[in-house]
Amino acid sequence: MFSLTRRRTALALLATVGLLVFGVLLFTRSAPSDRALTGPVGLWILSVFSNGCAVVAARVSRGRQRLAWTVLSIALAAWTAGQAVWWYVASGGIPPMAGVSAANLGFVVLPICALATAVTIPSRDDAQFGIGLLLDGVLVAASLLIVLAILVLGHFRRPSEIVTLPQMMLAVAAAVYVGLFVMSIITVRKAEPRRKLSPTFMTLGWGTIAVAGIIRICEDHPERVPNNLVIFGWAVGIYFVALSAIASRPGPELDLGFSQPLSRTSLWLPYGPVLLAIAVGAVHFWPANRADAFIFVVCVVLFITTVARHLLLLDRKQHLAAALSDAALRDSLTGLANQRLFGDRLAHAVRLHIHHAIPVSVIALNISDFKMVNDTLGYAVGDELLRGVGERLQANVRSPDTVARINGDDFAILVEDRPEVAAQVARKLVYAFDEPLDLENHRLHVHLNIGVASAGPQGGSALMPGELLEQAAAARSWAQQASSTEVQTFTPGMAARRSKQPTHDDSMARLQLLGELRRAIDDRLLTLLYQPKFDMATGSVCGAEALVRWEHPELGTLEPGEFLPLVRDHGLMNAVTDLVLSRAVADASAWYATGAAIPVAINLWAPSLDDDALPDRILSVLQARRVSADSLTIEITEDLLVADLVKARTVLNRLRESGIRVAIDDFGSGYASLTYLRELPIDDVKLDRLFIAPILHDERAATIARSVIELTTTFGIATIAEGVGDAETARRLKEYGCDAVQGNFFCPPVPASEIPHVPQNATLAAQ
Repeated sequence: MFSLTRRRTALALLATVGLLVFGVLLFTRSAPSDRALTGPVGLWILSVFSNGCAVVAARVSRGRQRLAWTVLSIALAAWTAGQAVWWYVASGGIPPMAGVSAANLGFVVLPICALATAVTIPSRDDAQFGIGLLLDGVLVAASLLIVLAILVLGHFRRPSEIVTLPQMMLAVAAAVYVGLFVMSIITVRKAEPRRKLSPTFMTLGWGTIAVAGIIRICEDHPERVPNNLVIFGWAVGIYFVALSAIASRPGPELDLGFSQPLSRTSLWLPYGPVLLAIAVGAVHFWPANRADAFIFVVCVVLFITTVARHLLLLDRKQHLAAALSDAALRDSLTGLANQRLFGDRLAHAVRLHIHHAIPVSVIALNISDFKMVNDTLGYAVGDELLRGVGERLQANVRSPDTVARINGDDFAILVEDRPEVAAQVARKLVYAFDEPLDLENHRLHVHLNIGVASAGPQGGSALMPGELLEQAAAARSWAQQASSTEVQTFTPGMAARRSKQPTHDDSMARLQLLGELRRAIDDRLLTLLYQPKFDMATGSVCGAEALVRWEHPELGTLEPGEFLPLVRDHGLMNAVTDLVLSRAVADASAWYATGAAIPVAINLWAPSLDDDALPDRILSVLQARRVSADSLTIEITEDLLVADLVKARTVLNRLRESGIRVAIDDFGSGYASLTYLRELPIDDVKLDRLFIAPILHDERAATIARSVIELTTTFGIATIAEGVGDAETARRLKEYGCDAVQGNFFCPPVPASEIPHVPQNATLAAQ
């Protein structure tokens, strides 16, 4: 049994062979009577075939696509009936004048109905695209009708003759066919590449029929059966309409998709015939009187100026639409499709898989050790790496494949093809990264973790788009854990590692790590590193933030993100806070003893503010080490919710009254930023890295950052920028009035013994 693709190919070959046979018979039959019948009969047979293809396209389509093909089926039936009349006339069944109007009626009904289908063409990024397309078609048809009436009908009739009804009907139809031709060109240029084939065939069909119709108008006796050239032109046009129906992609509510705005050529195309009609009309109706001619010229100039002004406005609108479309559907860093566009195309591909057994695959991939690149080389290099990876991915996939950046260093590729093809694409990507990436100041070897998930050609399953992406991500995680360059293909067993319920082995490992963490806390084995803060005005160290680490005997140095979730989930936060506080105050005391008066800051878990005894515990530690209260800053993470603002305000007021400073950490990363500024007594605000990173290239981000700094200054609150990755960002923040900076660019976290010896930052001092 033929597959859907093979059946389409067979129908297209059948139509092509039929057209060629018809052409040979039409132009080689010698007897006049044979030639007179061959044309109408052959054209009628091709019309019946095209009508049948349109009916099938309507049956397998849905929604507005079905409506469009249904209307075209009815119109093609009228066309076919008209060809039957010509057949009857050619066989001598009725006199030519009696049947000509009925035959030409079919020639007119088809383009008018086709013109009306424009309003059924949906486009998710332009709700009024169909209406605008219809108006473009009418505009072109009316303009061409004026040109035909003046140049063709007026030239070929003698002065004593009047324009006949068949001539007028043919002129109207030919003009509308040209309008359809222009509409189809616009549709093809706006459609996504995978949806261009069917409208391209339709464009060729309308264009061919229009040319044949204009030749028909120029005949001396349009009431007679058309000549062979006209008939073959119509046959070729109907052939292309049949191919359009055969190539139509069936499915649920298919449309043009999220496409790029129209090009300038497509935008101006409908107005070319308008200017032509103005020029022809101006010459034909030129007044004999000089005064009337002057007014006529002014009117023509006024009309042309109005059209030009309208085109200029449309051009400006297109530039804006292009910018908005790019922002909505493209990742701003890499220029690839974003998650929204990828999700739309994946959902559409899954629908085709379910309803029509068209295979679909997703390739999920990320960059090994990308975090290390950010931490060691800076976020600017990380961004440059993402752009380079995106460019190489795009250059090594096929043109129909969709490459998207999903989040961070996570990429995804949609392959609407067989699973083995997706596997070939994935392997090609592995080989593509054998060569290092040349960045601006670095040459990096990049290793990708790649996973593939496929929905094969069987179809019919209730697969969800998110499931396929999750399966590919599970395979990618498996590849990441295997630390190999092999592409991993999803199997059901891989899903266990991504399940919300941990496997038995994972639970045992987590339980063992928790026990080791408890012993490390009890034995005070957690260590502290300190990251200096630098004063913007002088470049000198104005404070140091304590950062906790766990030196695990087997796993090495663990960052807070690797063990603090266990601390929070199992009620160990107070014990860790007490340990960090005690050690940080002891280190600050040692700094002061050497003459380095450097305040220390510790992070406080937001729920700790519900503890009324917290101020007394902190003050007792300070007194035990004889460290003044103003040498300590308590930092509250902004993205953790403070449950009771009233109690938190009371606790913080007690701390501030004793001289301890209070800071909001990671300001801008959560949802309560302004609420905390209003409700809580604050001395410092630490701007989150993601909050200030875009200020050099994003004007809105820069405006927001500057406004926040100005606002906090008004409140008497100092601002500290975290994670500053370059001197230019620091310079810009200094212009905004930021008080201090902190980040690996200036100084990475160091042991306590090195803090008194951190030198003044020359970059800040020189600014």
